[in-house]
Amino acid sequence: MADEQVVKQLVDRLSTEESSAQQLTAEEIKELAQSSLEYATAFGQHGAIEPLVGLLDDPSKPTTLLSAQALACMVACEPCCSQIRDAGAISSLVALLQPGVELPSDLLKAVLKVLLGLAHDELSCDAIQQASGIPRIIKLLEYAKDDQAAEVQQAAALLLGQLGISDVCKAAIKNSFGIVTLLKMIGRLGLDRSSKEVVVRTISVLAVDNEVNQDHIREQYGIPALVKLLEATPFDGVTAAAADALRALAMNNDTNKTAIREAWAVPLLVKLLGSEVDMAVTEKAVDCLRILTTGNEANKVALLTSASGLPCLVRLMETSPDQLVIERAAAVVGNLSTNDQFFSAIREAGAIQRLVRLLDSGSTHRTTEIAAKTLANLASESSNRKGIRLAGGVPPLMRLLMDRPSEQVMIAVDEALRRLEISAPERNAILEAFRYADARNAAAMPSAVAAAQQEAAAAAEAADGHQQAAAPALTSKPFTRYTVAETVQLLSEIGIRDGSPFETNGITGGDLLDLDDEELKEDLHLTNLQAKKIRRVQSAFDMFNRMMQTPGKAELTLTELRNFLTSVGRAESDTAAIANGFKQGLQKQNLATFTFAEFLQCYQWLLKTLHLMEHSHEGFELPRANSMRGLSASSSLTDASPQPLAQNGN
Repeated sequence: MADEQVVKQLVDRLSTEESSAQQLTAEEIKELAQSSLEYATAFGQHGAIEPLVGLLDDPSKPTTLLSAQALACMVACEPCCSQIRDAGAISSLVALLQPGVELPSDLLKAVLKVLLGLAHDELSCDAIQQASGIPRIIKLLEYAKDDQAAEVQQAAALLLGQLGISDVCKAAIKNSFGIVTLLKMIGRLGLDRSSKEVVVRTISVLAVDNEVNQDHIREQYGIPALVKLLEATPFDGVTAAAADALRALAMNNDTNKTAIREAWAVPLLVKLLGSEVDMAVTEKAVDCLRILTTGNEANKVALLTSASGLPCLVRLMETSPDQLVIERAAAVVGNLSTNDQFFSAIREAGAIQRLVRLLDSGSTHRTTEIAAKTLANLASESSNRKGIRLAGGVPPLMRLLMDRPSEQVMIAVDEALRRLEISAPERNAILEAFRYADARNAAAMPSAVAAAQQEAAAAAEAADGHQQAAAPALTSKPFTRYTVAETVQLLSEIGIRDGSPFETNGITGGDLLDLDDEELKEDLHLTNLQAKKIRRVQSAFDMFNRMMQTPGKAELTLTELRNFLTSVGRAESDTAAIANGFKQGLQKQNLATFTFAEFLQCYQWLLKTLHLMEHSHEGFELPRANSMRGLSASSSLTDASPQPLAQNGN
């Protein structure tokens, strides 16, 4: 926990001391900021940022390096980022990168780290571009002054990828020959795998939703270079990044889809679907195939020509522990099902049975929709209709008709049942059977609930040594939609046992995110420690939401967590360690998604682990994953010619 008295004294000294004495104070601030996120946040809250930014004036002064290193710690705190930007740090940092001035690698790394921390929104990215920062950052891709050159180059490439969230910056990077330089780096001898992975991911970001850059990369012979990376072993983060870059290049770009096929990428991508390949690599490969086969018949033929392509996809639909991989493998089969020439191959590969199982296996609405659409397409042919019936496809389709999970699923189910030619008497008989079963289950529910509650209470008593009531599980829905009761329950799990202030004032999950310090302490009468825990929930939700490709969902996928960690510079080994830590901490053997409540259990552990990974230059031991729950509560931290249902390739 940060000593606020010490923090205030150091900030006062930094603001009032003579320049000769500021070096010692700046060094103390840097050391404390590096020691913990709490200190870094405290310095930002007590006014250290403006004087630190003021010291970024002369690269020859030791205070410039110390100030940049201190600010590099503070960008891990979201509120500090806004303060650093508003204090004019971007122009000062870019000025330090002026051409013709050779900076020591330590200062370069600190400057790049601050800019990386700030480049999380378009406003900051555009500010870096307006300060003429992009040409200077591109120049650092060729930095070769000392033995830390690889770290500088990697940080520069990562920063260009961060800037790619802005369309203005994407154009500026291309126009400043940034894409050309990045493509040259791919083939550079001696470039380590970690740096190469970052370079390829940056190329992917620059290609996403930008046809000009997609075409430019193709014209600069980037596609063959990326395809070559697919065949290089080991299959690791570089391989995954190359597959993802090809996916980005193919998105809504038919010319690139053709070029990728002609570079013989399809058989290489199929090879990455093998059972011996890491699931993170397989996920990127299957997603690339999903985009390549969307609306492109030649690519579908290329996939089917590969002997193991379709069998591998069916195997993934059957055995993958990752729900996202299952969904995307089903989507590829769905793309193939829009062409009746491929029906027999799909049927003979056993896809029908697996698609039927996806209808009632607890899959996501999106996976269920894809399975129903694909079965509807296949049902336009008599042999497939027979196969679907024999696989037991009619009952789960009828169950979906009763459950009505979403409008998109309902449209697909209606079409599938129509093409399967289910008669009215048959429909009525199945529906009546379901209603009878539901009624029986409802009648048995009270006794089943009571038995479950008794079992949970007994387990809790055995674990804790005293009798306690079992709390109901928090629902899997967005935290912003938590009810008052659900919000109070979540707070009780992080140590705020008295929920009466929140119940009295009707504080829901969405309300909790908007509360400031004054409202927490004066209106709700919380203690400083309780207010700190609420701020921790707010910070955790901000990170949880930023990790999502589509913010606002109820659950974060493990793939999204991995992608986020990679985007902030974590190597594949670090990402794997953190993913395993989440599985251990949540005591889940297979972890494809997790809710905000589960993420909150791991939040403090995640911060500590990221801090260790960032600042330890030697080997270190991760915090114990099985202590996560304690950390979260710790005070310290039939139509004759039916039209196929389109599959969504995006």
